[in-house]
Amino acid sequence: MQKRYMTGLCRRRSDSMKKADLSAVKVWRIANAIWTGILLVLLIAVIVVRSLFFSWLPVSVLYGFGALIVLQIIWFIWLEPLIAYRTHQYEIKSTELVIQSGILVKKKTVIPFVRIQNVETQVGPIMKRFNLKSVEVTTAGGGVQIELISVAEADRIKKLVDEAVVQLERRTL
Repeated sequence: MQKRYMTGLCRRRSDSMKKADLSAVKVWRIANAIWTGILLVLLIAVIVVRSLFFSWLPVSVLYGFGALIVLQIIWFIWLEPLIAYRTHQYEIKSTELVIQSGILVKKKTVIPFVRIQNVETQVGPIMKRFNLKSVEVTTAGGGVQIELISVAEADRIKKLVDEAVVQLERRTL
């Protein structure tokens, strides 16, 4: 597995690279909204505990927490899913799988089919609602994921990579 790092924010993808499904933005937003909701509940708990037991704690600390929640909503629920959608890309070539991801630091991973040990598809409850899957490709050096693609595309990639690996194994025997 070969990794290449490139700097830049939202570089244009090449025409041969494919992106995640458009509904991936909704899935990322829902997942991030759940975490933001958990943080909001914790903030409310801090406000209640402060008012009951720690009245000496300055209110400005609570304003700081509130500002962080607002920033979290702006970045993680609105901006980050859009940018991630534009930057997560993949390409299946004749002998290798290329996955490119990253927002501030672009990471390009090139996996030759010869190195692939296992290919799995994963689906979570939110992904299932939007008919999306992720494909996880495992090598001896670790694994990578093609995130949030359509079910048909995920099954096609899994089948294609499995067939390519089997063909390469037959050639070496």
